Amino acid sequence: MTDTTNTELEAQESVAPTEVKYLEQVEYASNDLLEFSRNMHIVYAFACSLVQTPFVPQQYQRNPGNATAAIMAARGVGIKDPMAALRAIDVIQGTPAFRANTLRGLAQAAGHEIWVEESTTQRAIVAGRRKGDDRVQQSEWDLDRARNLQLTSKDNWKKQPKAMLLARATSELVRLIASDMLMGLYAAEELEDGSVVPESAAEAEKPKPKRATIQRKKPAQALKEQAEREAQEPTEEPETPAPSEDATPTDSAPEAGAEPLQDADAPMALIAPDQGEEPFTGDPGQPTKEELAEWAQMPEGFS
Repeated sequence: MTDTTNTELEAQESVAPTEVKYLEQVEYASNDLLEFSRNMHIVYAFACSLVQTPFVPQQYQRNPGNATAAIMAARGVGIKDPMAALRAIDVIQGTPAFRANTLRGLAQAAGHEIWVEESTTQRAIVAGRRKGDDRVQQSEWDLDRARNLQLTSKDNWKKQPKAMLLARATSELVRLIASDMLMGLYAAEELEDGSVVPESAAEAEKPKPKRATIQRKKPAQALKEQAEREAQEPTEEPETPAPSEDATPTDSAPEAGAEPLQDADAPMALIAPDQGEEPFTGDPGQPTKEELAEWAQMPEGFS
């Protein structure tokens, strides 16, 4: 029993390195891509069950693909909790975007400093400082600035001017001190206002060049139109060329004194007799007098 167990262990140890080498050849990629691919498959399996529940925003319900992308995008900026990721990211005009308070929380979690100096219905001032930098930067938004961008006529600005001013000032400041953290992500408030148009939406709004199309006519219609054109055009009669002096007439009259040509196939009665001979008037089927006299002089029995 012990010998058999030792033999099986030795066989497994000899096969294990080969299997590991085979896996390394099949999954040939950088470690971060392999890890991303494995995580994405795990997240997708998790999202297929999660999107069937009412605990996710409506835009992700029954859509595991978008939920998986949102969770993976949030993990890239530091949000590890899948449920928090789905609450933090909105898809607006086909573009994922974070809420302004989420951007502020991400910046503070990364070690950057952000604080609100003023927030009213007329103006919002947000200041901050990048981690390891002593310079203080700030962003100011007031109703005059929003009015110049034609934002105050929108419904959310009419109902919540204070919140909208604070959100715009916050997203602008985070982009100033922590643009490397956002990696091109927009604030949801910016996309909702329409003041920032993502590249995907801008490309979709570009007018497509019109293609020139040539309408081919059916053969019957083309022939009918051609016949109508020919009927409308005046027809010209061909001119008869005048005879030239050098031209020789094809049918010339016979010369005087010349005998007319006779057809060889014409019957004998129609052939003109020689001069001095009377025309034959008898029956061609009966013998003539001369022939009867000649036959009478022949001996009997001759036929």
